[in-house]
Amino acid sequence: MQFKSPRLILKEFQENDFHLLYSVMSDENIMKYAFLCQVSCEEELKPYFEEILKNNSTVDSRKAYEFAVYSSQDLNFIGVADIIMNYQNSIATSAEIGYFLLAPFWGKGFATEIANTLLEICFLNLKLHRVVASCNVRNKQSEKVMKKIGMIKEGEFREARYKNGQWDNELRYGILAKEWRKNNIFMS
Repeated sequence: MQFKSPRLILKEFQENDFHLLYSVMSDENIMKYAFLCQVSCEEELKPYFEEILKNNSTVDSRKAYEFAVYSSQDLNFIGVADIIMNYQNSIATSAEIGYFLLAPFWGKGFATEIANTLLEICFLNLKLHRVVASCNVRNKQSEKVMKKIGMIKEGEFREARYKNGQWDNELRYGILAKEWRKNNIFMS
């Protein structure tokens, strides 16, 4: 499965993409505010990657959609993105989106473009009702992206994230399909 935006290509991970995921998950700066911990060796990441590949081969009741993200201009790998499905009464009704970029691509609008593409996939392809995203309260850039894509702040969860010996609050933003359609009339 593959999706395109003006500057990006999102491709589901394939067996030979392990090194791409590892380049993100092992980077201390990228993982600084992430809910997940930085991995210190390839062996730590292999079970997670195997789960991604297994999930990518699933047709019904998928748990997630996980993508390697490339620049459409030169096909360079720039980061990862995912959609984690939430099921209610055996029907996928909502999801949480996430994204991580390699440092050279920070501050260039790629995170916003990835997030917008993920919303398009969620609402047009997966026909979801609601999409959320969350971030560490100290990750102001990620919060800025959630606002830019039309998400509304739904709450701040006190001391919801523990990492590197400290507790941090978590921000949660969300958007409903009808709100997204209203802001993206040309796409509906």
